[in-house]
Amino acid sequence: MTEDGRRDPGFVSKYGPWVLVSGASEGTGAELAALAAAKGCNVVLVARRLDKLDALAKVLRERFGVEAVTRALDLTDTDAAAQLQACADGLDLGLIIFNAGGDSVGGAFLAKPYSEWRQLLQRNIDMLTEACHRFATAFVAKGRGGIVIIGSEAAFQGTGRLALYSATKGYALNLGESLWRELKPKGVDVLNVLIGATDTPKLRTVFARNNLSPDAVPLTLAEDVARVALDHLGDGPTVVLDALENDDNPMLSRRLRRERVIYHSEFLNHFYGPE
Repeated sequence: MTEDGRRDPGFVSKYGPWVLVSGASEGTGAELAALAAAKGCNVVLVARRLDKLDALAKVLRERFGVEAVTRALDLTDTDAAAQLQACADGLDLGLIIFNAGGDSVGGAFLAKPYSEWRQLLQRNIDMLTEACHRFATAFVAKGRGGIVIIGSEAAFQGTGRLALYSATKGYALNLGESLWRELKPKGVDVLNVLIGATDTPKLRTVFARNNLSPDAVPLTLAEDVARVALDHLGDGPTVVLDALENDDNPMLSRRLRRERVIYHSEFLNHFYGPE
């Protein structure tokens, strides 16, 4: 018997019938895929570990009666954006969720050879940018769709031992907010979801490797990330998970960030002319 209590025909009409989730093997990615499936969307699950994806796909088919396909892909590949788009070939895709990018990010800048950092930059900047261009082009042509970028509160400041991670998340934040302004009038929603420390298997592995207790810091539940992301998809450009009710802080407030993006976008009319 399938679960249908959370079916959402309006969501499926706007962002379905297919949703692609990158980094879907576990944690926030798996929860995002599960919630999309619960709403009635078919899902494309993308990550490196096909065994985990196949196991998740089986659960989603049985629980929600949707279609689920899996694709193994390393998003650090130089042609990963093209491969990611190919994962949805032949499908009526309405939503892309960029969730990958939280592993192997820590460490002092000089503690690793630059070749390792270059993979992080490839995934978090080059792949993200090209993939947004590819999927946004398709969504605008249809006049509907959505892009979710799961980011990090590290985007708000530089952080020792997270230099390139925080820098790339700052890039993603500005990219997402800019695309929100450009694509919203064309029927495409863009949302940055900025999260802090989240209770995922990957993070618990980090705690264990360093002989630390996960109870030392407050952890957000992965299912809460998924709920906020999909519930607020039309409320871009940015939602800070730990500050949903903070409407006065210019850095954290959804309203004030939105107003600032609109103001600065319109200010450019003085240089480039009206859109």
